[in-house]
Amino acid sequence: MIKKIALSFTLILFFSNISFAFEKNAENFILETTQNAKKIILNNAISDKDKREQLEKLALNAVDVAGLAKYTLGQERKNLSDKQISEFVSTFKVFFSKNLSNKLKDYSDQEVKVTGSKKISDNYVLVNSKIVSLKDKQEIAVNWRVFLVDGNLIIRDLVVEGLSLARTQREEFASIIANKKFEGLIQSLNEYITNN
Repeated sequence: MIKKIALSFTLILFFSNISFAFEKNAENFILETTQNAKKIILNNAISDKDKREQLEKLALNAVDVAGLAKYTLGQERKNLSDKQISEFVSTFKVFFSKNLSNKLKDYSDQEVKVTGSKKISDNYVLVNSKIVSLKDKQEIAVNWRVFLVDGNLIIRDLVVEGLSLARTQREEFASIIANKKFEGLIQSLNEYITNN
């Protein structure tokens, strides 16, 4: 009986440590990713063009952009051919990286502080953080949905002050599709890419 209790306790500790390690790895992944972004932004030895390219590369490596692209299509995805979906994913990747690099321009005076994390499933951790403005000390709550895919950590969504950016993007795209069809969405993304 005592041996069984000891074994059970050992197994609980073992799996608790695995869970804790997964959460800490996800937290460190977010810290490293945001710190690397800030280093690029503050690097005055490189041009703005190089900064943009490095930020875009960082984003594409840290975020599941292909998965995000398919999610943002919503119900429309069922109506599209594999070729159309592939075209959309390729266009979305460029749109996403340019959109993100534009938003990160103002990140130089902000700092990400990880406040904790919660393991949701065997491959999903929700990392909680605050983005603090160093100028006015304002804080924004940001939760990162981090997944383990093929042994690699990857971001699938950001929840800013309770608002999912992936869901917001999907709703915006749904509105464009309702008015301009799928072809109109592709056109809108290409226009953004051209102008940015």
